[in-house]
Amino acid sequence: MRSVALTSASPAALQHPSLFFAAAPAKSAPELTTSFGVKKEWSGAASPAVWQVCSDDLELVPVDFPLERTHREITADATTVAKRISDVLRAMSIEAEYKSEKAKCKTNDCVGFRIRLYAGSETGMPVVVEVQRRCGSASSFMRSCRAILDAAEGKDVKQTIVAAGPQKKLPPFMKKPIGQMKCLQTVAPKAADPEVSLDNTIGMLRSGKRDTNTLGLENLCCLTDPVKTAPSAAVSVSKTIILGDPKFDLREAIRSLTERDAFSVEDNVLLSKHADHMRHLTLTIFANALAVCCKDGCLTHAVKEQTWFVEYLIPSLLNELKCAESNASNAYQAAWCLQSLIAGSAIARQALMENGGVAILEEAHAVGLRRHELLTTETERCLASLRYTTFSS
Repeated sequence: MRSVALTSASPAALQHPSLFFAAAPAKSAPELTTSFGVKKEWSGAASPAVWQVCSDDLELVPVDFPLERTHREITADATTVAKRISDVLRAMSIEAEYKSEKAKCKTNDCVGFRIRLYAGSETGMPVVVEVQRRCGSASSFMRSCRAILDAAEGKDVKQTIVAAGPQKKLPPFMKKPIGQMKCLQTVAPKAADPEVSLDNTIGMLRSGKRDTNTLGLENLCCLTDPVKTAPSAAVSVSKTIILGDPKFDLREAIRSLTERDAFSVEDNVLLSKHADHMRHLTLTIFANALAVCCKDGCLTHAVKEQTWFVEYLIPSLLNELKCAESNASNAYQAAWCLQSLIAGSAIARQALMENGGVAILEEAHAVGLRRHELLTTETERCLASLRYTTFSS
């Protein structure tokens, strides 16, 4: 019978005296038991970059076992199927932790799912691949799931991988921006007011509810992304965050969430996952905002006039890169932030090299080669820019 993970925690609220998030200590709750049994969470220890499974490791599909609809039977040996899956996971920049015939996966947009291999018969053939969503967007999960199952069958999934990757331009089904649609031509445009959006977001960040805090950060991710909001609004909000604004005071409060000691929740699985998700969102916000400010041209003057970037932001980003082995998605966002700083400021480039940034980027690049394609690409861009700068000078 299928085992399910049951975890409980006290609903400790996060307090925010000045937009700083600190988790209240959670009391341990008694362990829950049901007829299904209790499955312990994985430790998160480093796992191999390639999924290594033998046919002898697979269990037969139990009689009357309700497999997910997202499964396929593949006529190939387990070793080949597992290798195909691990290769496509790396190409799609999906983090994966392998444990025998199971794989625990998470995409860059925080969609969590599990992959499990079964033997279809006593001979081990065919191999049954089941993909089960645990959290996150259903549509994003299905894009990844189709690519994984197709790759497991040995199909060419290059186009599928591109379609399932990060969207930095109009979706393929949209030929023009929504504002240019004929049905909207007679509608008077309403000027967007970024300050109103920021006021609402700050209210969510100051809430004592974790879900509301997360929603506030997700709102900032959209407000700093020119693909998801008006370009003028993205520039305004990005400047407020990156350049600093005493009225909203968002910058340092958001940066504090990139620190790994911002939460003392190591003993609580649910709060630890929440803290990781918040850190991922803050890095995404900085990556979006720095890219917008770099393109706008205001980043050069800001780094020159404010020591905050050299003293606080760059060290935080380098610390995140050092943890690439355990969280490649966050390391990718940190590398994206550094690329914008490198491209926009000679002072930032110098500070990066003085803090051992080249060696850290090379180590993260090695991790990306094994596990995460986007991290590989972004660290290569950073290293190429730094080497070009060094040779030019």
